Amino acid sequence: MTKKELLAHIDQLNDDLRRLGRDVKHLSLDVQSFKGDRARPSRKAYPTEGAEIAIRRALEEWNLNVTEPGGGGASYRIDQYIRGPEGLGWTWEDEYKRNGQFAWCGAFAAYAYGPALDYQIRHKIFASCYRLFNNWGRTAHCRDHETIMIGDIVVVWTSSDQSIQQGNHITIALSVPDSAGVFETIEGNAKGAGPDADWREGVSRRTRDIKNVAHIYRLLEEDFNER
Repeated sequence: MTKKELLAHIDQLNDDLRRLGRDVKHLSLDVQSFKGDRARPSRKAYPTEGAEIAIRRALEEWNLNVTEPGGGGASYRIDQYIRGPEGLGWTWEDEYKRNGQFAWCGAFAAYAYGPALDYQIRHKIFASCYRLFNNWGRTAHCRDHETIMIGDIVVVWTSSDQSIQQGNHITIALSVPDSAGVFETIEGNAKGAGPDADWREGVSRRTRDIKNVAHIYRLLEEDFNER
């Protein structure tokens, strides 16, 4: 194996370790005590007013270029997703200072829905794939794969291993699937495109394939605070 091949192999192993670490952190959460935007789609693609709010807030964060610490972007925002009152509100967590310290993809989704969404839902359900599945997997919140709408919480598998029933990464749909089953997402704790079209790790825009979707969750009107 050449030096170049060895370095590439090491990079791949590091990525695999990071992904496994994220999965472990998702599970550990559940053994604790409980620049510009693209053209906007038609309003009918949004299931609720709350979904529109979530997409607007998510894109505002993306435009801030939120990256993991050391990535050159607004990494301080991540702590707001995890510990702040408009995110998970997990105030007991340590301040987020290093990549991999907390699996924050669900915290980002919680922040996107923010003050419009009932606090207890964000606080108790959004933190991990397991919590979403355990609370909503067999309820009206859970939708068929063919019905993805903008603003839906879409949990995906990030590798070919789809044995984890609840999935292992939380995203928010930015588009409905095209004829090939591909749709756009906005995600926290993910490698993807930033506002300058650079590929980095943080709040990112991605494309996902319907084949890798584990579950789709849609917020109901009664989940939102009265406005």
